[in-house]
Amino acid sequence: MKRIQLPFIYQNHMMLQREKELLICGTCLTGRTVKIQLDTTTETVSVEKGQFCCHFPAQSAGVGKILTFYVDHENEPEITISDISIGELWLAAGQSNMEYFLRYDAHWNDTKKLPPNKNIRMFNMPQIAYEGQERDLPDSGYWFEEGDKAWAVFSAPGYYFARNIQPALDVPVGIIGCNWGGTPACAWMAESYLEKEPLSIFVKEYLDSVQNKSEDAMNQESMDAWAFEDSYHHQLEWRTMMYGLTLEEQAQWMEIHKADPVLPLGPYHHYRPSGLYHTMIEKLAPFSLKGILWYQGESDSGHAEIYDQTMTSLIACFRDAFADSTLPFLFTQLAPFGVWLDCTGENYEIIREKQDYVSKHVPHTAMISLMDLGMYEDIHPKHKREVGRRLALLARGSVYGESLLCESPELLSATLENCTITLDFAHAGTGLIWEGTPEKEFRITYQQQACFIYGCYVNQSKIILTFSLPKTAIYSNTANSLPESTPCFDATDTTYEVSYCYQPYCSGNIWNNKKLPLKPFHVTLRF
Repeated sequence: MKRIQLPFIYQNHMMLQREKELLICGTCLTGRTVKIQLDTTTETVSVEKGQFCCHFPAQSAGVGKILTFYVDHENEPEITISDISIGELWLAAGQSNMEYFLRYDAHWNDTKKLPPNKNIRMFNMPQIAYEGQERDLPDSGYWFEEGDKAWAVFSAPGYYFARNIQPALDVPVGIIGCNWGGTPACAWMAESYLEKEPLSIFVKEYLDSVQNKSEDAMNQESMDAWAFEDSYHHQLEWRTMMYGLTLEEQAQWMEIHKADPVLPLGPYHHYRPSGLYHTMIEKLAPFSLKGILWYQGESDSGHAEIYDQTMTSLIACFRDAFADSTLPFLFTQLAPFGVWLDCTGENYEIIREKQDYVSKHVPHTAMISLMDLGMYEDIHPKHKREVGRRLALLARGSVYGESLLCESPELLSATLENCTITLDFAHAGTGLIWEGTPEKEFRITYQQQACFIYGCYVNQSKIILTFSLPKTAIYSNTANSLPESTPCFDATDTTYEVSYCYQPYCSGNIWNNKKLPLKPFHVTLRF
């Protein structure tokens, strides 16, 4: 047995972050010293209480590097790690839309035919739900390149991010996949971030769910469910689901599988608060990264009203774990969605609003919009190549400082005059473009009734909507009858609501010249 033990991320073919102090931690016998050498740089650190953590000097980008570890002043290395690349290292985290395998992506067959890019390396963090769990995960726990058997089951957004950004940076790029389908944000957060209201609700709900449950019964149910989950037959069937089924086929699926073992929420469940923080994040951190890519929120729609606070705390938790208070955090706004199995898109519009708030109020964060990529009957949009492209574009502009258009158009101002609303948008680029009828996803309401939009004019960064009041609103606010052709009317109550794609499912059809879709919004206007 080696006298030095390192986190399993330290393996041959690994990636290290360039131009940033490296945190290299491990365990060894107390009282020893550990010498660490990377190329011509050498650092020595003492072992205290069986642990060491070395702040290793920043390194330039490169390939073919060797990292060696020595105990005390011995001449022979205790550990040698070879074929190391130094470049840009990102963590791809979240739930199933970040986990979403490359083989399920709409462009996988084309992607497989691309010339290999030897400057991209990937690592799948093993999905372990509780300490001591033993799972056969042959595609996880090692570094690999394109063409490896694990490539097909790597994060599609993470890989396409790397494929887009590597040529632009011209240095090696690494992606660590650390994600798990269906997980709420609280599963990825340390306990200290869930102690205070309103986030304490997640712990309370968990404790309520396990109250009065027999520990032995919960253990047996959990082991039976995990055996089913990890069975080859179930994994094979689940592939069909992830490629996509119609609503009718999904109903048949649920009927066939209604008696399947169900994993009870408890100490063996990967959804429990702080569980994955300990079994996945802590197994990796502290480790020097360039930034985080995050795609999550679907499983927090039940508490959509606090998602901005949930996400703000999660970002702080990740930054603390990776010892970087300004670690860039790039994330995706939830895509449009209607119904999938027993899930619905209820409250998605609120989650999107909270995500947008975080991108504007939490430093070193930025967000892409996916309002043109959703599917009504599937919670997993199949065009992840475009998700990766948008994240890479966002990173180039917001993290690497390139002067380019990298953000979606967003509402800058809205003015109302008579029955004309003028909307002005930031990040419009050379001008807004659209397909079909641009007003398709706009809604104007007056006294909770829908107005009729009969005109839409798009001019560079502006959209001008003309509309007429609902007939019932006109008649209820005047003593005299007005002709049906009356388009608008100066009523006592002059409050209007105007929105774009502000519902769970929609089909955004307005973009800037970088093909980045208009963000959803909902505002109140008054004369």
